[in-house]
Amino acid sequence: KQWYQRRVRAREEYVPEPDVNEILKQHKERQTKLADQMLSMTQNLKQVSVAARDIINQDNKNLAEVDDEAERCMIKLQKETTQLEKFNQSSGKCWVWTLIGLVMVIFIVMVIFIRLFPRKR
Repeated sequence: KQWYQRRVRAREEYVPEPDVNEILKQHKERQTKLADQMLSMTQNLKQVSVAARDIINQDNKNLAEVDDEAERCMIKLQKETTQLEKFNQSSGKCWVWTLIGLVMVIFIVMVIFIRLFPRKR
């Protein structure tokens, strides 16, 4: 009876191990799947990198064009500022002489008016 119970216990505890070839086959399948996934991810990363490079190159071209346009505008602005300063200086003198002439005309007209219409006593 004891010998029989030991044998039954031994059968219950015995778990047959999977075949080594089956384990190797499963590992190879997993490695193949992982390698395919890594290859796919690498290709996606390359596509994204190429797209990002193209976008960055286009942005750099746009920035260069904007920089050139800003430089041209700055040169034009300096030129216009110089012309405006010259105009302001000359037009200021013109207005001063015009006002002096107007004051003299008013003074002369006032003197003539006083001479023509003297005050009555």
